[in-house]
Amino acid sequence: MATILLSAAGAAVGGMMGGSIMGLSSVVVGRFAGAVLGRRIDEQLLGRGAEPVETGRVDRLRLLGAGEGEAIARVHG
Repeated sequence: MATILLSAAGAAVGGMMGGSIMGLSSVVVGRFAGAVLGRRIDEQLLGRGAEPVETGRVDRLRLLGAGEGEAIARVHG
């Protein structure tokens, strides 16, 4: 949440300054600086997150199949 708020605040401050820095608008530079600072705050408060959880995967998904003696699937609607 701090990332969003500080990037918006940085863009506003950069917009008030006007001009450009190394070809980039001061709004973009302010937004970047605010987002970097906000991300650091978010990481300190909320942590970096957990490792992804691996769950069972479907090796083969077969929606329609045909074989001798099998019923014919019918879908209405």
